[in-house]
Amino acid sequence: MSEENVNITAEAGELVEKDQAAETDGLAAEIEDFDQNGLLLKIAVNGITIQDYVKKLKENDILVAVDGQLYRDGPAKLHAMFSREAGDRQEWLLSFWRDGQLFDILITEPIQSTFGLATEQETEWALEEFNKHIYTEFSSYQNYEIYRDSANVCDILSLEKDPLAAFVPLLWTLKYRLYPPLAALIVSYAVTFFINVYLFAIMYVVLSRFFYLSQDNILRSYTLFSAKTHYMTIAAANENDVSAILKKIDPQNKVRFEKNYVKAPSVVHKVIVSNAREN
Repeated sequence: MSEENVNITAEAGELVEKDQAAETDGLAAEIEDFDQNGLLLKIAVNGITIQDYVKKLKENDILVAVDGQLYRDGPAKLHAMFSREAGDRQEWLLSFWRDGQLFDILITEPIQSTFGLATEQETEWALEEFNKHIYTEFSSYQNYEIYRDSANVCDILSLEKDPLAAFVPLLWTLKYRLYPPLAALIVSYAVTFFINVYLFAIMYVVLSRFFYLSQDNILRSYTLFSAKTHYMTIAAANENDVSAILKKIDPQNKVRFEKNYVKAPSVVHKVIVSNAREN
């Protein structure tokens, strides 16, 4: 590539960054704080955006805390809190109140929805739950996606890579009770083994690599195959905490598969000191 083309590409990149920065500044200018009289912020009716809907936030969700700190400021200050320099990767832990229960969610992009105010009664209920809410170390949090069917049976999906899928895909499918993929693996192994042992070895390596890289999509696809839809996204230190929140939000919720052993959190405290998750 010539030096001229490199310069043109660099200039184009700078223009895009400037446009994005101008758009962000314009959005910040449009957002205004208002007198809250001690009330908490609530996502307004018809104020939910597509980006936040994908996170499975809802209208009337009440924002209670940011990174473990009670949030009583306005939407403009909230947007300013999310501002960061380009190239910096940050995550924020937001605590919302919904249907009598507080839950957390990790976000990497600012909330775009329009906020209104919660009522005095809602604020009181949310603060009561916040006073009972326990936080663990920030680095231990991860987002779990919950998929639910018409019978209120929920699947809790971890978005972290499981190394078991890379070494023994059969055990990984058994662990998550993915019976159709399990059957497909058995058939593939059996056919290639009886044809040629070297072909079996190649197939094993290829499928192991595929299952490791695609495990998130495989889990999501299986939930759709089981007629489940994305119900919530909850940040927690382990699946046991997510299960407890699901059952508090709706006592009819049932978890299809819960781990027999959940490691206890190493540190429990009320306020999260760091707002940058370790990579």
